[in-house]
Amino acid sequence: MKKIYTLFILLSVLFFGFSKASAQSFNAGLIVGPTFCQVDGDSYAGYHQLGFTAGAYVNLPLGDYFAAQMELKYSLLGAHSSTKEVMEYYYNPYNLRLHYAEIPLMLHYNLGHFRVGGRPLDFITLEAGVSLDFRLRATEDVDTDYQVTTNRWNFFSATANGGLHFAFNEHWGMGARFMYTVVPIRFKNSTSWFFGHYYNKVIQFTLTYNLNSPLR
Repeated sequence: MKKIYTLFILLSVLFFGFSKASAQSFNAGLIVGPTFCQVDGDSYAGYHQLGFTAGAYVNLPLGDYFAAQMELKYSLLGAHSSTKEVMEYYYNPYNLRLHYAEIPLMLHYNLGHFRVGGRPLDFITLEAGVSLDFRLRATEDVDTDYQVTTNRWNFFSATANGGLHFAFNEHWGMGARFMYTVVPIRFKNSTSWFFGHYYNKVIQFTLTYNLNSPLR
């Protein structure tokens, strides 16, 4: 566990060092917000696990409308049984909490090329990319039986991301993303790499603060 947190600290130092060294050409900012999660492949359904994400980003404009963005975030994900599953289907109460260090690599497209009523939509940005995810810790609570189950879940996974970002002004904005794992978070007995395993499925909302110029 100490090695995992040491990795996260080293990634943070490299991230912020790179951001500071590139301050003349890169934008940078902070990210925080809630996540609504479930795990595909288990016996439970629905976005019942409430978690959160927090971190920072550096953003490189690639022209008038495109930009590349790298982020470094901590995210709490997982799964949770619903009241209906417990009361009507007699499932055991269940709570899975997965702690991750994430490095999303995103491509942004700003809609300033489009106009509505003569106004450019430059406050709306489409985004898509992939996140490299490193599991820090995992715990499971099945019918009040609490266990640390970190080793059951893969240390590395990867997640596809797609979403929107709305800039309120030159500093503040709000984002929404849908995220789905493409490299499993845990393997089952399946002959396929991409199917029949466990996958994070996440809806994420964020508040962003841009430290210098408008987020692109």
